[in-house]
Amino acid sequence: MDDTSIRPLGPDWFRAPVQLDARSASIIATGMRAVARADGVIHQRELNLIASFEASIPAGTAASGKLDDVDAEDAFLWSLYMTALADGVISDAERDCIAELADTHGIDKDRLGAAELEVKRKFLSVFAGVSFFRDSVVRVAKDLGLPESELEALAQEA
Repeated sequence: MDDTSIRPLGPDWFRAPVQLDARSASIIATGMRAVARADGVIHQRELNLIASFEASIPAGTAASGKLDDVDAEDAFLWSLYMTALADGVISDAERDCIAELADTHGIDKDRLGAAELEVKRKFLSVFAGVSFFRDSVVRVAKDLGLPESELEALAQEA
């Protein structure tokens, strides 16, 4: 990591702290913008998410090259899926865009489904312990396409 590194992005953003250099962060931000545009409508929540990510990137940092390691690739995939999900739905156009971006960076397409599922779980984790609207949480989880076993577990929580 050189002097162009940015602060680590913690568990509020990813599942564990990830140290990214500015170039990798810029690559991720560029991908997030592409995903936000993919379905033809850029939502304010998508823009807010991108802006919060870009806040740590030094101005003028080029988004060139490939990501350096698996942690950066995971951060890339998570960020893309978080952007797609920011409006509540991951569209086919957004999935296609993410698959293209992953391919461009040499990320195996077999990792996409797991990354999408992890982001959906993270999205729903904000409802942990909520019992009053539990039926609504279960419906959201179902709409997100979470596995039946997870839907049943959510329904049992109170």
